[in-house]
Amino acid sequence: MTRRLLEVTSVIAHTECGPAGECAARTLPPESVDVRDDADLVAVAVHAQLPVGNPILDHPTFRAPCALTVTCALPMPGSPMLCLYQHKEWWMRPTWVSGFAEVPQRTQMLLWRAADSRWHLLLAVSDRACRADIRGIEGRADGVAIDVSTNQAGRTTVEGLTLLYAYGDDPYMLVERCVRRAARANGIAMRDGRPFPEMLRGLGWCTWDSLGQQVSEEGIVAKMEEFRRLRVPISWVLIDDGWSRTADNKLTGFDADPVRFPHGLAYTVDVLKREYGVRHVGVWQAFHGYWGGVDSDAAELRACGYMFETLPDGMAVPSSQLSQDALACPTRSGGERFWRRWDEALAHDGIDFVKVDAQSTMSVLTRGVESFAALRKRHEVLDQIAAEVFDSALINCMGMAPENYWSRPTSPIVRTSDDFFPRIPESLPEHAIENAYCSLLMGCLYHCDWDMFWTKHPDARVHAWLRWISGGPIYCSDALGATDPQTLRPFLDVDGALTHPDGVGMPIEASLLHDPVHGDVPLGIGNTFHGDDVVLFVGLNKDAAQTAHIAAGDAACDVHDLESGAHVPLDAHETLDVELSYGEYAVFAIERGGISFPHAHSECAVGN
Repeated sequence: MTRRLLEVTSVIAHTECGPAGECAARTLPPESVDVRDDADLVAVAVHAQLPVGNPILDHPTFRAPCALTVTCALPMPGSPMLCLYQHKEWWMRPTWVSGFAEVPQRTQMLLWRAADSRWHLLLAVSDRACRADIRGIEGRADGVAIDVSTNQAGRTTVEGLTLLYAYGDDPYMLVERCVRRAARANGIAMRDGRPFPEMLRGLGWCTWDSLGQQVSEEGIVAKMEEFRRLRVPISWVLIDDGWSRTADNKLTGFDADPVRFPHGLAYTVDVLKREYGVRHVGVWQAFHGYWGGVDSDAAELRACGYMFETLPDGMAVPSSQLSQDALACPTRSGGERFWRRWDEALAHDGIDFVKVDAQSTMSVLTRGVESFAALRKRHEVLDQIAAEVFDSALINCMGMAPENYWSRPTSPIVRTSDDFFPRIPESLPEHAIENAYCSLLMGCLYHCDWDMFWTKHPDARVHAWLRWISGGPIYCSDALGATDPQTLRPFLDVDGALTHPDGVGMPIEASLLHDPVHGDVPLGIGNTFHGDDVVLFVGLNKDAAQTAHIAAGDAACDVHDLESGAHVPLDAHETLDVELSYGEYAVFAIERGGISFPHAHSECAVGN
């Protein structure tokens, strides 16, 4: 019998029992895990059941934080290993390790090459009611552990797809194949089933890093006057946190803050569209109402109590349960009533899209009392209402926990990094690698939002190019008096319209297994534009120069420098080397047919 490349070696249940929650570990039989081969893909599902004698007496139940640990033996790596792991409650980042024992906790994807040069991929899956996390085992070099959690105490069964493993010659196809299999198991769409919102195609402006929570009608109009004077073609505006009616860090109503928006939100939206040619306006929302939840005793919300539930810490949030009031439709949850009421009111005021923040906070707030299946219901409702009211124009933010990104049926855009920190210049490397490497996974499911940037900043140009090659929304957050139109010129065509690449920007193969912050290989991000390859290289090592290599392959090509307009012809198998110091970048289009790209010398409308 041929040995599988992935072998399950043990299954351990983690239980608690009695009023003191006494914890124990017990070995489960092999049939608790189902391992199935499908060509070069292996799927691992768990079917674990604890015995229950008399259900009214104390009996062991699975622990909510970690119900099961499945250990697996795997082919030994012959290269560094790329790990994508959840390092904050809301965000993931990459790291590179030399062996399985070093794989960090809460790893979601593991990519490496074995001694035979084949690529190997391990993908953790959150499947409906449970979540899986990969981690290394101290002292063990030939495999990893997979921790399976439910987030809910008192369960005696754990069941679902938890792990996918694949190997082959193309790492991108491995990721695509595994993600597609997991998406099918979860009943959610891949990126090709989530159309990019047309209203976010143009250049945007967000109020956050300019006005913060003190955003106001006056501040927005002042900045729009400046954009008009500088002839910067702002197509859409995102009114970020601070616009809504709140008190004591809680949402108190569905309208705009009456002090900062004295004429109402509809008036501000009308001014933006009528006076400044802004085509679309969006607003910020929080997944649980506001940072501190909802004030269900506030005058405007007191009659809406059926929309909310109270968590163990006393916070009121939109409910995942069916509405309890006699007048409510019995098939609708309180959360659905909440989001419909709020979003329809926003649409009435002229709002076209929303950004919903703090999504991965919900699992923390409901830990022990609400399963990941309930979180899925929350996402289903949010996506449904956004589809009906805003044609699915929804930006998901602070939601990079796997129980979130495997639970959204249709919403098209996800933020893939922690915030852009303009006042911390040394944050460039972290921001760049979080977005680039997380897009390797997220880009199969979503269009990726690499966050806002400043057009006047020490790293403005490289941040702008990062946003462009991402393939996602491109928007600045310039404060009053702090806009440099020249930063935007490479991205606008002769008519002043913003260009977009074809797909999602991802690390090129040469960058996959090399840490670009500490090694001699710069970060390389690839995409296509009108079918031709485009690649951005960024130097991120503060201690040494890095060298990028562009290889022609089997056929001759022309390499166009998209900043200078210069081009270098390469014969077949010839290579162009580019040296980059920290913060330097180079961006090229590789022409193998014909390409038309507006480089820095284009005569476009901005700033003329």
